[in-house]
Amino acid sequence: MIIPVDIDVNQLAILGKKYLWQKPSACPRCGGHLWWHGFVLAYPACLAEAVFFRRLLCPHCRSVHRLRPKSYWRRFQSSVATIEQVIAHRQNNGRWSPDLPRPRQRQWWRRLQKKSLLCLGLSFVGSLFDSFLTLIEAGAIPVNSVMECDDG
Repeated sequence: MIIPVDIDVNQLAILGKKYLWQKPSACPRCGGHLWWHGFVLAYPACLAEAVFFRRLLCPHCRSVHRLRPKSYWRRFQSSVATIEQVIAHRQNNGRWSPDLPRPRQRQWWRRLQKKSLLCLGLSFVGSLFDSFLTLIEAGAIPVNSVMECDDG
């Protein structure tokens, strides 16, 4: 299970395993006390190297949890802000951002097109970037592969 927390990824990259993590008060599954349970490597797109994210163990329900930054959607290596900048850049300039690989940007763009059509329909009058913001406000992840409208 993933537990989103407020952390600075750049500070984490500098400090490594010495980063001071805030332990959640209770297990999200059973409400029990959590123990530190080592680290796991993660690869945020904004960094050149992998960083260590903290893991926790609940001795009551025996579930293992991983802490991750709140600024990232689940199963995404790029932050929400980065994805938003890419979509805005494409909408405004008609070109892909030179900062990230084009296949990744194309994937986000195509998924956003499909999801906005599915969830907002043909009657939506705004731009694709407007649909991106509308889907976020609705609690959806606009660029994921799950084609459901209520997948926050």
